[in-house]
Formats: sequence, C-alpha cells, structure tokens
Amino acid sequence: MSRLNIILLIVFVTALITITLSSPQTVARIQNGAMTVFSPFMRASNQLESGVETVGTESLSPAQLREVVDELERERNRLKLEVIQLDEIVRENNQLRRALQYVEKAPLSVVAARVISRKPSTWYNTMIIDKGKAHGIEVDNPVIVPVGEDAGLVGKVSEVVGDNSAIILLLTDEMCQVSAKLQNSQEQGILNGQRGALRTMPNLRLRYLSREAEVAPGRKVVSSGVGGLFPPDLVLGEVFSVEIGAIDAEVTVKPGVNFEELIDIFVVLPVRDPEDEADMQSESGDEDPVAVEKPASTAP
Repeated sequence: MSRLNIILLIVFVTALITITLSSPQTVARIQNGAMTVFSPFMRASNQLESGVETVGTESLSPAQLREVVDELERERNRLKLEVIQLDEIVRENNQLRRALQYVEKAPLSVVAARVISRKPSTWYNTMIIDKGKAHGIEVDNPVIVPVGEDAGLVGKVSEVVGDNSAIILLLTDEMCQVSAKLQNSQEQGILNGQRGALRTMPNLRLRYLSREAEVAPGRKVVSSGVGGLFPPDLVLGEVFSVEIGAIDAEVTVKPGVNFEELIDIFVVLPVRDPEDEADMQSESGDEDPVAVEKPASTAP
C-alpha cells in the first residue's frame, strides 16, 4: 500500500472516530452539510430513473402503432376528398360563370341547358339535356359551347323528348354531318364524326376537298353555313393530318370542343318572323317561355 493511501486511511478513521465521539448537534450539522453537497447528484439520479420509467410506460405496442397510422391515413384521405370536392365546386362555378357571360354577349338566340344523362356506350354519340319543348327547342337546333372568344359546335337536337328533355346528336357521331370549310378559304367539304371509339375522343373527317387545297396541320376548320342548318363560322376543330387521293383530299380534324367534359351547353333557337311569333302567342294565350333569347345574327 502506498504512503498516500495510508495517510488517507488514517484521516478517514480519525474523522469517523471524531464524528462518533461528537455530540448529537455536531453530528446533525455534519449530516446536513453532507446532504447539501450530495443533493444535486441525488436529484439528477432520481430524474434519470423517472425518465427511464416514463419511457417504459409510454411506449406503444405494434398493434397500437398500426391503429395510430390507420387513423392518420383515414384523416389524410378525408382531407384529400374534401379538396377534390372543393375543386369540383370551383370548376362548376367557373363553368357556370363562363356560360352566363356567354349568354349575355351571344349574338345568336340561345337557350342555356345542362347535360343530365350520358351513357358510356354512347359517350361520343348522344346525350340528354334538361331543356325541351317548353323552352322552344326543336329538332335540328344547333348546339354550341364557348370556345375562347368563339362558339364551337357540339352537335344538333335529334329528338325533343318532352317539355324539359331533349336528345343531342354529337358532332363526333358519323350521322352528324356539317358543311365545313378551311378558315379564310373557299375550300369546302363535308365534316362528320367517326363511330367505334368508345374510350378515346374520336377525330373528325373532312372530305371532298380539292387536291390543290392548302391544308397544313393546325389550320382551323369552321362551319360554312351552306344549307342553313348550322350558322357559319362555328369552330369545328383544326387540321391534324391530310391524305391526298386520286381526285380529292381528306383531312383528319381534331375537335375544337372538349366532348369529354360537356356540362353546360347552348341550344341555338330558330330565327322566326316577329309576326309569326305574335300569332303563335295569341293562339296559345301564353308568353314565350324562352327567357334567354337575343336578336339573331349571322355570326356566332
């Protein structure tokens, strides 16, 4: 044993004997001093022990963690659904606002209507709207929608089912034929849709153009107004591709109207002589039920 250890041992024994032989008051003071010196270390030890015990009691089992995760996922999905619904409401409000703005400035006499039924099997052929005989709608009335600053052709009324219902034959159906021309050109032909495309929006076909026609992809195709059924200069689409035949040219046209998302449309009413309308009202005894008419003109 080293000399330093012997000295420390003698000091410790001397201090122990002194404390033992001292009065109770002296012993109490020594104990209080020792407690004051060591109390910070004792508090730290107690806090560490309590923390370890807390960690042990608050830990979750795998099943409980799974429940927490599932609840968070359900909340996330609920919030995502609310965002989707809000986006849909905003989209419909924007469409309705555009429709009302178009009615206010439309040079044609139109009735605003909404699509109420559309079957997947005839998605690009027909649809049903919520306006009919009571609103002055008749067979062969053109149906349009705003396309930018112009009007795009949707199709025509094929059947008036009742006072508040009519069937629309879409431009994408092969039975809907329109006299068409290349914009800013005298080149004219017949445009119609194509059957058989159920999953994707079909292109249109413009036939009987001359072989010398200046046709370039992207050129706009509009109605010519020939025949009087459809007003002139309605947007039909734009040139996608050209096929030159032996005696004529045929053009594939990308539709100018988004036929996949038709909601609010406009039915163009026929132009009647004011005297004829007065006679019809006097015979029926009722006011004209059409509330959204404007003076007709030759431009859409």
